[in-house]
Amino acid sequence: MHEKKVNPYAHKKKEGLAAGSLVYVGDTQPQQTSVRTHHYRSGSYRVEQGFRQAGNESIRWVEITGLEDIQTIVKIAKEFQIANLSLEDVFSTDQRLKLDQYDAYLSVTLRILAHQGSEEQQLTLFLGDGWVLSIAEYSHQTFEAVVRQLSSATKLQSAGSSALLHALIDRVVDQYLVKADELEMKTENLEELVITNPQQTTASAIHQQKAEILKLRRMTSPLKDILTTLIRTENPFLDRNTTFLLRDIHDHALWLADECDMMRETVSGIMEVYLSSLDMKMNAIMKVLTIISTVFIPLTFLTGLYGMNFSYMPFTAAYWGFYAILVCCVLVVSGMAIYFRRKKWW
Repeated sequence: MHEKKVNPYAHKKKEGLAAGSLVYVGDTQPQQTSVRTHHYRSGSYRVEQGFRQAGNESIRWVEITGLEDIQTIVKIAKEFQIANLSLEDVFSTDQRLKLDQYDAYLSVTLRILAHQGSEEQQLTLFLGDGWVLSIAEYSHQTFEAVVRQLSSATKLQSAGSSALLHALIDRVVDQYLVKADELEMKTENLEELVITNPQQTTASAIHQQKAEILKLRRMTSPLKDILTTLIRTENPFLDRNTTFLLRDIHDHALWLADECDMMRETVSGIMEVYLSSLDMKMNAIMKVLTIISTVFIPLTFLTGLYGMNFSYMPFTAAYWGFYAILVCCVLVVSGMAIYFRRKKWW
């Protein structure tokens, strides 16, 4: 797994370059480029290492992982008439979710969440007439379920290339939904903990939970607009059945947006409850200290009074004078305690 190292000057690499310049801009060193070509049609599937031309009227899915070999990626992309502006977005790995439509293809930029040893990364999908090209920053296992569907006699194997695009997008969005469920469960547990035992949590833990929710919300917020455009805009590369299937993902995107907003409000409420519990705890401590201080005020007065160096003071000559003062102190403390209890001050 690549360790993310935030580089605030990553975009300096592109400063002064013309639009469409192909320069890798990322937080880490690029991974070695790997290419697989999937060929499939109804009743047939095969996968080959490297880039292969299509044959026998099969649909082709070229899967690229790793952005180290820019020349190889560009050479493959040119086979599909992909413009340099689109490839520039591929190598700039901090893109937000977006959709671009061209005459020869359409492209969708998504984010793959960190999962099972792989880290969060950018994914770009290109769809054309009878082909799909996917380019990811690092190797991952996200699309293994799609590969299994292609290798067996399923509807996906006999469908067109747009159905494959839907399947790939659906796998990515499924990750978002699973992440949202995990965050929802953590938020509910955190809320219960703050209410029942606020000493077991900290403000930093609440802030971290809120940061994860905001990160997911910021990452997925453009998803609604992307799917709305795909559904409502006529595109020659999307068949009618795929457009219908994309409506289901659009519903998931709407649920995801509502869920993130709800969790954000919940975490804000949790922080308010946590701060209120701290204030209540502090008030209780101050109350006890104030009562103790108040009890000792008359005792301090009596001891201070009899600590003065006058020759003649009441009870100083009597052998029982010391004990009388002690009894007086006990009576004062007992009387104040009874008074505070009746007033319900403790």
